Amino acid sequence: MRFSVLCLALLFSLLVGLPALEAKEAQTVEIRQFSAKKYGDKPFVVTAKSSSKLPVSIFVNGPASVDKRGEITIKGAGKVRVFAVQMGNDEFMPAKPEMVTLEVAKASLVIRADDKKIKEGEKNPDFTLTYKGFVNGESVENLTKPAVANLVETGKGKRKKHRIIPSGSESSNYSFKYIPGDLEVISKK
Repeated sequence: MRFSVLCLALLFSLLVGLPALEAKEAQTVEIRQFSAKKYGDKPFVVTAKSSSKLPVSIFVNGPASVDKRGEITIKGAGKVRVFAVQMGNDEFMPAKPEMVTLEVAKASLVIRADDKKIKEGEKNPDFTLTYKGFVNGESVENLTKPAVANLVETGKGKRKKHRIIPSGSESSNYSFKYIPGDLEVISKK
């Protein structure tokens, strides 16, 4: 019996020493909408606010990074999830995190086959390609697979045409537009 009285006395003394427990207010967070993005776009700031006016933290998941100011830098094409979090304080409960999904589009890369000339009977020259549209200082080395150029002949006789057709590039960050070139065969006279 002494033990239980002692325990009750201890519990009572602890409760008397605690401040009154108060209910915390609920809060929400909201991310302001932002425009569609593509690989190579400049960094942009994401703005989020809480109903409590407490500061909101921004986090990202996917091919992007975010700094302490909420500036997001796109690192590649694909799905980026942007999270806004407010953990609460003595007055407010933590807010339910808000998430916005951003589908970062691929940058457009134009690949043009360079025109070439040969004299009739000569062997075909090496076909070359010109790339336009790389972003972030990238080059052909950043492609998973560079384009190749192949000769395609159409028509017969005087209507025969020799087209240099580029194709076959692969990259997770670029979409491709191919522009063919011409191989001019100069006849012997």
